[in-house]
Amino acid sequence: MTFIHGLLQRLLFTVGVMLFMQLPQFIDHYSQQLSGYYLAQQTQLQQFQLIADTNFNGQLTTLINDFNASPAPAVQQVGKQVFTLQQSVPGLAVDLAILTEGSYVNKLHYFMTRVDSKLAENTLSLFTPGIPLSQAALLTGLIGGVSLNLLWLLSLKLLSLVFLRSHIKVNKPI
Repeated sequence: MTFIHGLLQRLLFTVGVMLFMQLPQFIDHYSQQLSGYYLAQQTQLQQFQLIADTNFNGQLTTLINDFNASPAPAVQQVGKQVFTLQQSVPGLAVDLAILTEGSYVNKLHYFMTRVDSKLAENTLSLFTPGIPLSQAALLTGLIGGVSLNLLWLLSLKLLSLVFLRSHIKVNKPI
């Protein structure tokens, strides 16, 4: 039994290391996806800004109000889209700065608290695992391997305690 237990521990450690080593690479791929999304949004907003420059003395808010004042629902929807672009582009710039210039700890914090689930799903569908040898990947992999091992040992300990208590209750003389 100890051979199987030791083998499972080593296997879990190896799987944990390999799995968690992917995280820095995945974050890098995610930031590339975010960069493309940000550039597309920024380009679209710049096109509306050119219209505002030509017709409303550079006032994008006036352009949005003009769209919203239109009786046509389709034009009003365009106004809502421009407003959404205007609101989201600065936030995307901040997110991108964190992921491209921030420390690894800041990237992890961002990824755990503010990740865009649709963008993460898209990144995952395009992601191909590899064996990154960066310092962050190795450290994250080591932490993941140790964590999975500790979870395994804790679950075994809990199971043995539950079994021991139930076994003692069954065999206890009345």
